[in-house]
Amino acid sequence: MIGEEAQRRARLQKLREAGHNPYPSCSERDLTTVEFLAQFDALEKSKEPKRLVGRVRAFRKHGGLTFMKIQDGAGSLQIVIMKDIVGEEQYAWLHQTTDVGDFVQVSGVPFVTKKGENSLQADEVKIISKALLPLPEKWHGLSDVEIRYRKRHLDLIANEHVRAIFKTRAKVLSTIRAYLDRHECMEVETPVLQAVPGGASARPFITHHNALDIDMYLRIAPELFLKRCVAGGYERVYEVARCFRNEGIDHAHNPEFTQVECYVAYMDYQELMVFVEKMVIEVIEACGLDAEKLAFKDMELNFKAPWQRMTFRDAVLKYAEIDIEEYEDRDMLAKVAMKKGVPVEKTDSLMSVLDNIYKHFVRPAIEQPTYIYDYPASITPLAKRKAEDPRYAEMFQLVFGKGEENIKAFSELNDPIDQEERFNEQTAAREAGDEEAQFGDDDFVEVLKNGMPPTAGFGIGIDRLVAMLTNSHSIKEVILFPTLRPEREE
Repeated sequence: MIGEEAQRRARLQKLREAGHNPYPSCSERDLTTVEFLAQFDALEKSKEPKRLVGRVRAFRKHGGLTFMKIQDGAGSLQIVIMKDIVGEEQYAWLHQTTDVGDFVQVSGVPFVTKKGENSLQADEVKIISKALLPLPEKWHGLSDVEIRYRKRHLDLIANEHVRAIFKTRAKVLSTIRAYLDRHECMEVETPVLQAVPGGASARPFITHHNALDIDMYLRIAPELFLKRCVAGGYERVYEVARCFRNEGIDHAHNPEFTQVECYVAYMDYQELMVFVEKMVIEVIEACGLDAEKLAFKDMELNFKAPWQRMTFRDAVLKYAEIDIEEYEDRDMLAKVAMKKGVPVEKTDSLMSVLDNIYKHFVRPAIEQPTYIYDYPASITPLAKRKAEDPRYAEMFQLVFGKGEENIKAFSELNDPIDQEERFNEQTAAREAGDEEAQFGDDDFVEVLKNGMPPTAGFGIGIDRLVAMLTNSHSIKEVILFPTLRPEREE
């Protein structure tokens, strides 16, 4: 590698000594490679020279004939360089200064090779960015997934399917925005730095604000601020939010992730199920996929509406053979859970034990898209209790693919007295050692005391959604620059 770089540096110096700027500020382009090929027949008739730009991906010489493949953001094109056309001096100069990986500007006319490949016959090739390191040769030596994530730029250069993943991600976000905008939801921005990290049960990242001399937190969710907007009079709001949780890293978790949260006044969780269902199906189809036959891992998922529905209690009864209504005492439920192989810590609250049972038995058993709904109120301190049975909350989650979970939603709790009591329960759980219990937020309770209309809201994890749509085994595949441990110095 060092020898290769030295050779390229020598070519760089040769360019500079000859008065050529190897890193000009601008370049000239008439067409992309895809546009050139699409207009090939008309351009061939006109014989009008066109200028294209791109990275050199292949470069091979056959006597007085050289074939170069360039790639731009749209596609790729073969460039044919003939010594008889460019002249012997320029032909030799090209080979003395050009390497695979360089960005070039080429000009010329359409040309069909003997093998029938539509190409561009160049009359000029100009280096516009000299590469000092070689590209991976068909990805040999860089198949290790961690190296791919660390050197994502090379991953994008070498693997077309990786570039396609991030185009899908962009399509997912634009489609969600379009759907919500069409339904009169207003996009807003809320603080990333927060004095109280509310809106979810998670361990936050802590930082310190020097000027105010206070500790602050990176947000774990935008929920409480979005609901402040609803209380302030905006009936439908959403945010594409970058969130942070100081937790483990695995195929489904990254400390920094993206979610879309949306809150709609005068809607309940049953109406919201249909609203979200339609949105997800629209996203699937916008990505060019069949909602009824979506390949994921070794399964074929059917997202055709309506999705299956099952209450939390029925799901735990079916898959764990535990009737949660028979175990309202934390210690009794913990004993049953441990007998069935569910890990339980001494500091786990009743909420945590219930959640662990659900994660251990229910999620891995569900293959087809299913709404699990009516969760125990103790699991979700921000959701409204069911009027007919206040032990449960009007909440649902989407589960699919034998263990995958995305979309959390509920009828929002707008009773300030109930909210204050449930924040107190969370505070007690934190003081007892549950580091993922939610923080109480007195300011938000005050917001509810001023009044918030009946509201339903959802959060959907973009990373997990894109992983499903691209059939990726890990969310690291769909995050351009995932969080990684720093490389050790050898």
